Amino acid sequence: MSAPTLAQAPTAHGRVYSGLKTALMKGEFLPGERLVVRVLAERFKTSPMPVREALHRLVSEEALVDHANRGVIVPEVDGAVIADIVRIRSTIEGAATEWAASTIGDTELAHLEEINRKMQACAESGNSSDFLSLNRDFHFSIYRAAGSPLMLPIIERLWLRAGPWLNLIREGATIGLDLNHHAEMLDALRRDDGSRARRAVVADIGDAADVILRSIAVRGSASAPPRRRTADGTHATRRLVPS
Repeated sequence: MSAPTLAQAPTAHGRVYSGLKTALMKGEFLPGERLVVRVLAERFKTSPMPVREALHRLVSEEALVDHANRGVIVPEVDGAVIADIVRIRSTIEGAATEWAASTIGDTELAHLEEINRKMQACAESGNSSDFLSLNRDFHFSIYRAAGSPLMLPIIERLWLRAGPWLNLIREGATIGLDLNHHAEMLDALRRDDGSRARRAVVADIGDAADVILRSIAVRGSASAPPRRRTADGTHATRRLVPS
């Protein structure tokens, strides 16, 4: 077998970019955290240039911020931005989940059930890091099953912004709270009930946002107006999300 050509081999920039995207979506970086080129170069075993290129690309995609005094940082938590992303995620991820109900197969459902079992084990042991990683896998397995390659990059971009906020729900008391919604999604997907599956994922997104908003209100790091559940099961933030 011949060696892979240069075109086939992943570039260092692509490898770093992909790795940073995954880390952001899994909540490995804290809001406001500074990303140091030297440290990341050591992590990805590469020279500084591919890291700088990947950081510049993520800044252009608004997943990171190039701060005048601090360098490249993860965006700070902001209640208004959270509210905006929640309503966008609810619309787009809700649609993807509804579509998946009519296209998902038995193998994919079995995979989701296995992920959910692992998440339950993580919740019982307090393993928040693996829990959040599995949570991402659970959701994106559903979104891939929707069969819309154009929608996936849109959802990924939203998760790039939302991922670091997940650090605010790592406490043991909040890990596992969304498993009821996952069970509801699974049952709805098995029954080809797209509308019910959509409601379950919207509730999942909204409840996680509730925990994050309460957390930042307690910590005093951002203004977090009270949120209310609307009649259709979605969430709205008063003064931020119009009813």
